[in-house]
Amino acid sequence: MTLEFNSSPPKPIIIVGGGPVGLAAALELTRFNIPVVLIEQHKGVAWHPKTRNFNTRTMEIASHWGADVYHRLRAIDTPPGWKSPIRFFDHVSGTQMGQIESRGFEGPGPDISPAEPIMSSQDLLEKILLDKALATGLVDVRFDQRCVTVVRGAEEDADGVTVRVENRATGETYELEGTALVAADGYSSPIREQLGIKRTGSQDMNHFINTYFHADIEPHIQERKGVLLFVQTDKVGGVLQPLDAQGRWLCQIRVGKDKWNKETWTPEKCAWWVREATGIPDLKVDVRSVGMWSMNATTADEFVRGRVMLVGDAAHQFPPTGGLGVNTGLQGMHNLMWKLAYCAKGLAGWKLIETYDAERRTPSAETVAQSMQNSANVMRINHAWHGKLPVDTDTVIRESRRYGNHLGVEFGVHYKSSAVVSDGTAPPHVDDDYSDYVQSATPGCRAPHLWLGKHRALSIVHLWSSGFTIFATTGEAGAAWREAATKATAVHNVPIGVYLVGEPGIEDVDQHFHARYDIERTGAVLVRPDGVVAFRAKRLPGDVIMELTVAIRQVLHV
Repeated sequence: MTLEFNSSPPKPIIIVGGGPVGLAAALELTRFNIPVVLIEQHKGVAWHPKTRNFNTRTMEIASHWGADVYHRLRAIDTPPGWKSPIRFFDHVSGTQMGQIESRGFEGPGPDISPAEPIMSSQDLLEKILLDKALATGLVDVRFDQRCVTVVRGAEEDADGVTVRVENRATGETYELEGTALVAADGYSSPIREQLGIKRTGSQDMNHFINTYFHADIEPHIQERKGVLLFVQTDKVGGVLQPLDAQGRWLCQIRVGKDKWNKETWTPEKCAWWVREATGIPDLKVDVRSVGMWSMNATTADEFVRGRVMLVGDAAHQFPPTGGLGVNTGLQGMHNLMWKLAYCAKGLAGWKLIETYDAERRTPSAETVAQSMQNSANVMRINHAWHGKLPVDTDTVIRESRRYGNHLGVEFGVHYKSSAVVSDGTAPPHVDDDYSDYVQSATPGCRAPHLWLGKHRALSIVHLWSSGFTIFATTGEAGAAWREAATKATAVHNVPIGVYLVGEPGIEDVDQHFHARYDIERTGAVLVRPDGVVAFRAKRLPGDVIMELTVAIRQVLHV
């Protein structure tokens, strides 16, 4: 649902980088009727697939870009059986060392979310996002152009940005002005480097050859399907990644830095590696493209500098062992874009943007660290199998249970910032806050999913909008919350939707609403545009209009 704001259209937001996070940022801004100019240095979307996974929380976000986007994404998912487990072999047709059940890739199921995750490939993901961005009429996509320099906008008191852009086809340059600049320009991020923003963490740790190829491996695997097939022989080491269960594959070939080049890793050499890794000497391998990457585990020291904001790999770089790089980038982007839209529309103070860093830095850094540990655990499993550790393989695999099991960091992040009105409570305790998740309506948490309607076909998640949303129940208290929302909208010029659970089509058949949101019958919650609980009143306040107005004022920094 897109709500109209009663303010004049701002200058466009400039996004540099047309990968999944940049395209998604453009789509998210269109929910607020914000015009976007997207600059991408390549001639089109990705052809060499890299990222594969949109997890469940990401798919919740995607569902708000339109049913067409959500269902197209679901349509490119791999068949059942290819999201779990993570398997470890000497070679794929040989001996299995062990496996990790990766339930995070399969999703938590309909009790936690109405969405389902997908496992596919970046080339297909980007095409779907691009089609929708162009269809909105609000996104001006400029391929084969690059941002040469940030002319202005990184100053603390900046009131806009100017960038110099080069048309790579003609060599001509021009200046482009905007309200703000979103740097989604990847792990090397020329914008981050130009601004001198440092990174904390480890860089250039390990080196890999990334190969996209077609091969008929699936019949040889039979029942030993999996989301990741790690291999380690005396000749080769790395991982095979199925893209569609129909012959499209990636592999990550671990190499020494002295052999980290395409001259060594020709298509013929990569095909040899695939045959060795699968243990199928006569396998026909059609190598489509070969890439290179080095492993980094870093977080930028600043996510925001003036009117310039870093998102995705520009803000944090992950080892791929975890499948959370693009998802963390998308969820951070989602946290930022509603704030940027409200500031651009003059509905919030620019101090609100600072809460992006405050809310996303800790979960980003923790996920970087865990991805690093996952990478180390892969090596430990191999070493244990070959008797190079004082523990057995099964013990190391049990210690590696977080790999592919990440519901806590995916859903359970608890934001503590000035964009949340604390009520003094904390989310329920879980044994492992990375892997385990219990729904909670504590302010700062994702608003819990709940099935509504007589047929339980509508989720509260579906009702989140580009405005703020109040959830209360029918009756006199519900009427009071609705009146308070009307008054607060008039004061702050901010759209506030109201849904009274129990009204037609949103009946609480299972009688879970009050318990799940931990409120009394007269209470309510206020949910931000990113689906996070901003404010909770367990019962109707004495002056509900004042309470709600003050809460909105705090969240918006006005």
